[in-house]
Amino acid sequence: MVSGITELELRKARSWYGIADAFRWRVARLAYKAKNRRDKLAIADAINRGEDTVENLASAYALFVELSKTGSESVRKLRRRIPYTRWAVVYKMWWQHEFPIEEARDWLENFEGGNDALGAEIENKYGAPEWVRRANKLYREAGKLMSDVGTPPALQRAAKFFVRVFDRVTKDENG
Repeated sequence: MVSGITELELRKARSWYGIADAFRWRVARLAYKAKNRRDKLAIADAINRGEDTVENLASAYALFVELSKTGSESVRKLRRRIPYTRWAVVYKMWWQHEFPIEEARDWLENFEGGNDALGAEIENKYGAPEWVRRANKLYREAGKLMSDVGTPPALQRAAKFFVRVFDRVTKDENG
């Protein structure tokens, strides 16, 4: 007994949690099969979750399908061990950056950390350098600042200068 919780209650909790997870993967399969937004919204409504949850379930199942094509039988065991949210993050990064599917499995199995950290780590490895991501964000904001009503003229000029320099740098890099 742990703090008033019996061993039997712990076994039941473990069993219930496993059953819930198995059913979640069945919903993930259904979300994966959904071909349009209306179907995904219907699933979201049926499970009382947001559309983003349904998208994550569909992404998780899509990665499961891709990994199953590699012929490894242990993919099903991975599905039981690793939460669907981790599968969704890896799938989205794999889709975006097109690294080998074997590496997707490696990220899924071996990364120690949360899902946000996993996404950031993959982005750092395969995505644009950090300064490019930040500069792109500043570029978008500077474009808005140039035309916002009430922006002091000095800030508008600074924003315009940043946009000009950014355009020149990116033009030189893209040749």
